[in-house]
Amino acid sequence: MFETNPIDLRDLIDDVEEGKIQLPDFQRGWVWDDDRIKGLLVSIARQFPVGAIMTLDADGEVQFQKRPIEGVNLTGSKNPERYLLDGQQRLTSLYQALRYEGPVETRDRPDGKRAIKRWYYIDMQKALYALDHDGDLEDAFISVSETRIERTNFGRTIVLDLSTPNLEFKNHMMPTERIMDDRDWSDEYIDYWRNQDDNHPYGEAREFSRRFYREILQNFTRYKLPVINLGKDTTKEGVCTVFEKVNTGNVPLNVFELLTASLAADDFSLRDDWSHRSERMLSKYGAKGILSGVENTNFLQVIALLATQQRQKEAKAAGGPIPGIGCKRADILDLTLNEYKGWADKVEDGFDSAAKFLHSQFIFAQDNIPYNTQLVPIAALCVELGVELESANAKSRLERWYWSGVFGEAYGSAVETQYARDLVEVAEYVRSNTEPTLVRDVNFGPSRLISLKTRLSAAYKGLYALQMKNGAADWRTGKHLNLTDWHGENIDIHHIFPKRWCENSSSPKVPPRLYNSIINKTPISAKTNRIIGGNAPSQYLPRLRRENSALNSALQTHWLIPQLLELDNFTECFVQRGEAMLGLIGSAMGRQIPGGREAFWAALVSAGFAKPPEVSVLSEADLDTYDTDDDIEFDELGEAAYEEQLAADD
Repeated sequence: MFETNPIDLRDLIDDVEEGKIQLPDFQRGWVWDDDRIKGLLVSIARQFPVGAIMTLDADGEVQFQKRPIEGVNLTGSKNPERYLLDGQQRLTSLYQALRYEGPVETRDRPDGKRAIKRWYYIDMQKALYALDHDGDLEDAFISVSETRIERTNFGRTIVLDLSTPNLEFKNHMMPTERIMDDRDWSDEYIDYWRNQDDNHPYGEAREFSRRFYREILQNFTRYKLPVINLGKDTTKEGVCTVFEKVNTGNVPLNVFELLTASLAADDFSLRDDWSHRSERMLSKYGAKGILSGVENTNFLQVIALLATQQRQKEAKAAGGPIPGIGCKRADILDLTLNEYKGWADKVEDGFDSAAKFLHSQFIFAQDNIPYNTQLVPIAALCVELGVELESANAKSRLERWYWSGVFGEAYGSAVETQYARDLVEVAEYVRSNTEPTLVRDVNFGPSRLISLKTRLSAAYKGLYALQMKNGAADWRTGKHLNLTDWHGENIDIHHIFPKRWCENSSSPKVPPRLYNSIINKTPISAKTNRIIGGNAPSQYLPRLRRENSALNSALQTHWLIPQLLELDNFTECFVQRGEAMLGLIGSAMGRQIPGGREAFWAALVSAGFAKPPEVSVLSEADLDTYDTDDDIEFDELGEAAYEEQLAADD
């Protein structure tokens, strides 16, 4: 339940100063810049709405580690009455500008990294002039440096000095930190001008001060902010939902930060624990290694999967209601400290085992993982199955499920439900050979192979790795590609028929939608690719044979027929290799993928590059299916660059 009440700005600032309103520790630091603070003060002076703030009763089910708002100096530990959930930037800005006794620590601009300290003032003359002449009240609010002295000419010329109260009075500049208790400052201001023989530029100082109070200051002292207060019966999931819906400094908080705050109430730092675990993973596999993309929320998802599964097992044994297995927001927020501690080490080992599994599939870096999200169920399954994954049958079944997910492109979105299904079904598959839903239902069409053109696609990355896993050898060295070669030789995926030749020398010209297809790409080393340059196969193959007399054998490990390459026969190579790639994918998924030859000829005919073979019967609909263009630029080296770079490499 919640209630909305308008509360005096003065009372809110009092509650902040007394520690009655504090921040949950997961809230990020105060970040508003100088101009935005001045804009907020102008809005208050104009009686414009500045938005509601949201608080949560601190004596309910949800307990957080707390900290005071920046600038508040509490003596001893004080428990808050309410947590500030939304409106931190506004309330902190108002507290620091209107009550805090020191300069406001802010930034020079919205995206600026330079921290500055500023004092804020209202120019009394400009403020009243703006009211009298329909002017801009923004000009009346200024900020000055920490010294209260503004200079120009490289610091040699003072343009404004407010370093003493008398200088403030003389310049009619009221410090904003005196607004809420303005009486003393106003009396001192009046006394100052009386001592100047009442030589006030606007007549009598007292009347000027009273008018300023009525028309400007009262807008601050009587200002009310709408406060939405969440009752003590609000759940953790409800708090998380609030943070997803409201804007917290333009950086929404995630479930890890909320659980961090929740566990902090048990004197446990989830953030520190994750930091140590993350460092260990990075130190083992590198900053760009296979586990570098694992986020703290992924780690919690695996723990939630295993913890909820354990609860389910215990409920079944006790004969009670059977809870579900899951890793959604509510499941993560429901984790207890004992559950986290009980599973965390095992899950860290699970991610290590997941990394080794991906290495065995010839996936060596985070950028080459088809689906980073698929690491979550792999890690969970490694924990659940443990030594059961050591047998050849178990490994084969895990691999089949993995590649079915990659080529079925099943982990792009809405993955939490799939994770829970994987944990149960894949574990059962490994143990009893009962096919999981994913393996049984996913498919891969030949036309999808044609459309794979960029490494942004999971299936593109998957086929890159699968070619190396199935024995692809480098054309220059003849060595089968492995982890050592991948790092040392700069292995990447490159064109077989180079882009330059396809665009300029082939007859007819090969269109981009064909030459950029992964059918015309294969993993080779950077040096090999420089030998290829932008030349036709009939030109670069003799050069490669000078370095590798067994080149034909190496080409065959890439599912290429050397004689077709020698003839620069793009058409036959495209169809023949496309069929081989479908066979490779089908083998990984444990199924036959029919219709490849017809699909590849249809793509060639649709592009106007070939006539239909007599064995094919193609309709207009078949041709239209493959008429797509996704032209991507790729780096190619020409003849001169090849010679120069090869010499440099050697």
